[in-house]
Amino acid sequence: MKEAFRDYFVIIILAFFFCFSLNAKEVSVEASDNQSCICWFSKDKHKFSIQTACALPLKGDVRNPAPAEELIFAADFDQLRFDSGLKLQSEQLDLTNRFFYMPTFFNSFQTGLGINWHFYRYIDTFTENDLTLLLGFRWLKGPVFTFENAAGLLFKFTSIDAVKEYRPLFFNLSYQLEFLFNWYLLDCMNLWVNVKLQDYFDYPLALSPFAKFGFNIWASPDLNLGFDFTLKFVDMFYSAVYLNENILRFTVKVVL
Repeated sequence: MKEAFRDYFVIIILAFFFCFSLNAKEVSVEASDNQSCICWFSKDKHKFSIQTACALPLKGDVRNPAPAEELIFAADFDQLRFDSGLKLQSEQLDLTNRFFYMPTFFNSFQTGLGINWHFYRYIDTFTENDLTLLLGFRWLKGPVFTFENAAGLLFKFTSIDAVKEYRPLFFNLSYQLEFLFNWYLLDCMNLWVNVKLQDYFDYPLALSPFAKFGFNIWASPDLNLGFDFTLKFVDMFYSAVYLNENILRFTVKVVL
């Protein structure tokens, strides 16, 4: 098990350094120019979008046993990013709200703080509220490749209907760690790889990582089409690795 985890870690590190070789020329910035060194907020760089998705579980578990519909609204002000998503499937409801503020340094990278609140209701069974506090980093040096990383703490509050009268709330603490590698190709498409401990609508308490692979293409300046494939593993850090879930998603995003 230790050897498998070591190989997994080495692959991520090698991919990280390989991606930097795809970066374009360096951006020259005068260190004495404070306006250029740090950008706290870009008034002229902003966009709003609405994304809808259909998630098809090729191998589903109790959490995702059937197809689901998703709707995500996002606002991107470059340094300030916010999105809110809703997921509906049989007897289940997910609601996620995320907020990140990351100033830009030397036109090269962003770093800052984020907060994520997720609400999950399994009808007539239980309710979860997940609050995640994050530190974020985003590398912006070249037009071909970007890299994002986030790490933080997950606070889970659970209420179980059957025992709510005796114990209204259960509290647990966990962790979040995320890596996102994004390659931009031909100015109209991108490939991306995402490795994380919690997904947008799924927040397991144990260390059960997700590996996501996606492709997006701009059909027009305001219309983006894409698909992604998710692998969810359980017991990766405790015992034998088990592939618990496969999900295929098709997305349509409109930029307003």
